[in-house]
Amino acid sequence: MDSPSSSSMLNYCYHEFFADGDGSTDEEVEQEAVTGACKLAMRYAEHCRRPQAKKGKRGYIERDRRGAHDRLMKDYFDEEPTYSNEMFRRRFRMSKRLFLRIVHDLEANYDFFKQKADARGELGFTGIQKCTSALRILAYGNTTDINDEYLKMGEKTTRDSLEHFCRGIIDVYGARYLRTPTWEDLQKIYEVHNAEHGLPGMIGSIDCMHWRWDNCPTAWRGQHTRGDQKGPTIILQAVASQDLWVWSAYFGVVGSCNDINVFEQSPLLEEWISGKAPKASFYANGNYYPHGYYLSDGIYPRYSIFVKTYSDPFDEKRAYFKKVQESSRKDIERCFGVLKQRWHYLRNPCRAWSKQKMRDAMYACIIMHNMILEDEGKAICQNYVPEAVQEEHPQASMEERVNNARELRYEPYHSQLMVDLLHHAWSVRYVPPDGEEETEDEGEESEDEN
Repeated sequence: MDSPSSSSMLNYCYHEFFADGDGSTDEEVEQEAVTGACKLAMRYAEHCRRPQAKKGKRGYIERDRRGAHDRLMKDYFDEEPTYSNEMFRRRFRMSKRLFLRIVHDLEANYDFFKQKADARGELGFTGIQKCTSALRILAYGNTTDINDEYLKMGEKTTRDSLEHFCRGIIDVYGARYLRTPTWEDLQKIYEVHNAEHGLPGMIGSIDCMHWRWDNCPTAWRGQHTRGDQKGPTIILQAVASQDLWVWSAYFGVVGSCNDINVFEQSPLLEEWISGKAPKASFYANGNYYPHGYYLSDGIYPRYSIFVKTYSDPFDEKRAYFKKVQESSRKDIERCFGVLKQRWHYLRNPCRAWSKQKMRDAMYACIIMHNMILEDEGKAICQNYVPEAVQEEHPQASMEERVNNARELRYEPYHSQLMVDLLHHAWSVRYVPPDGEEETEDEGEESEDEN
């Protein structure tokens, strides 16, 4: 018996499962069979396919920018504000006149801080709102979405305001408030340090500070981590005087370096080698010295610009000088403490992804720190004339650079300076009159008896 042909099988399947008994042709049967098979395959593919999220438009939140601006002006900037000037100083970290000066200067130099209309024709945020948002982030160290409730400002706008604010502070005020001391500045600094610490020729104190970097890339964590730190850090080297004014700041070295590595690659060393560092002479113990010095801890090398303490004083003079040097060097430690307390953004681990953003935030906080000192009348050098210090230094030749480096690393100069400062500090120390200590002891005994 012959096997059935394909057409007969197709007709059988069609008549069995699809046909209605109306006598359709073979071509119609094939077409309907193929169509049914395709539909079945499509249903199976749709059943096995992973469900996809529906694409929709980004949600828009209607924020009352105008109402937030009016509320901010009523709280702090009206003729009779809700909160006093003392509360403004505590929350904004500066006086109202200094804050308004910063706002006006940024509005005059940057279009970002000017109020403009958006794509819908509605007015955006004002310069006061953007500056307030940036200052609140730096002062309290909060996340960038903290200003959404009070200032009605989204996270992206707050982040942009912070970046433009820090960059604007550096560009507008960096040349004045993060400058190297001039000859006139050095004379005032010498006078104050000699009166307060009994050390002539002291420019300031130098030290380093680590800033935690939470969002450090995994590939960089090894070079940014050191054993005495809890995680990746970036180092700041600074020089501060007795009034806590920061005269030199260098930020950006990886956290695995020590203070010597930071100093050897800092602009401060380059200024001394190239001959661009300002110099003012002084006398110590009757001897002449052509330039000043910085107080440092024991890790720094024995250079002519550093004055360290004695690690093992064996007489009364050296013990007294050790006490004077260590107490005077606390100026830079106090400066770091004030910076962290004033700007909690520096006290908390940084959540930025870019080193440049961290650098801008650090320098902006230091510049505003100096601006606050000048505004409150606490700075040693209050009167600054920019036109009087615009001096062009010629490029130093290689021979001059070698000589300057040799003088900088000349250890006998360092040793002689230490000896002269030792004798000077001992000669100007406070000696209580006869009987004063006994009187104090008698007073304490009488209090104990009572």
